[in-house]
Amino acid sequence: MRLLLFVLIVLFAYLFLRKLLKDYQSGRKTQETDPRHMVRCAYCGVFLPEGEALTEDRNNFCCREHRELAKRDKN
Repeated sequence: MRLLLFVLIVLFAYLFLRKLLKDYQSGRKTQETDPRHMVRCAYCGVFLPEGEALTEDRNNFCCREHRELAKRDKN
């Protein structure tokens, strides 16, 4: 009886740790961008984290104003 209880405890611990590890790894894969990856604003040239940049037509911008100014200058 004790052996069966020990085996069940070990099995539950294994399954729990396996699920935690799987969730941790899948969470790392679903991150859109690397927070250390920097991109340059197409209008002013300032560098900012890729996750904070506004992207339009493959160009990155640091703010909406620069995105609009770039559109205006393009025309």
